[in-house]
Amino acid sequence: MSQEYTYWVPLKALLHGILAIVFSFTAYTKRVKSYEVTSFNGYCAYPSSSALYYGIVAALVLLFEQLTITFGIRCFCCRRRGVHFNRKFAAILAMIFFILSWCAFVISFIGLIYTAVVNSHKFLVKHHSLNNGGSCFIGQENLFLGAAIWCIITTVLGLITYGFWACSTHTKNTTSEQANYAQSGVAMGQPHAQLPKEQC
Repeated sequence: MSQEYTYWVPLKALLHGILAIVFSFTAYTKRVKSYEVTSFNGYCAYPSSSALYYGIVAALVLLFEQLTITFGIRCFCCRRRGVHFNRKFAAILAMIFFILSWCAFVISFIGLIYTAVVNSHKFLVKHHSLNNGGSCFIGQENLFLGAAIWCIITTVLGLITYGFWACSTHTKNTTSEQANYAQSGVAMGQPHAQLPKEQC
């Protein structure tokens, strides 16, 4: 069965990527900020925050985006032997961007989960402590911004992967159709002219 590209796959991946980016930036804005924390007699009071939930949702939506691209190309790297692309350069680029997109996904996924947990209200309350300067401990809040940027990189790399894969697959399907026509004896240009009976 030939593999054909469709516009629904990149559209769904783009939608999931945008949602992941929005949720990650929302988690960054909902994080526990340093000026919101108060201290009294060595005790730090942290406000409630929903950054943990937004960070986890962003990580899960980004996972759906990556799986959409992966299942959309149907694991082109696992094709059988003997199957060749006419545009090998596009296929090689698709493979490279596919690997890079998964590397970027791992970084952004781990970054979102880790930052969401470290900056959550429960974690800060349980592990609160005063620094040498007398300020309360705050998780690495800027990691949310870095994870959001990695979400953008993951989405872009995934869409580029599908674009190169679609180009190489389209070329392969056209070549297969021509080969089928040639094997069936159908001329690929001019039709056969019927000779007059007296010349047979």
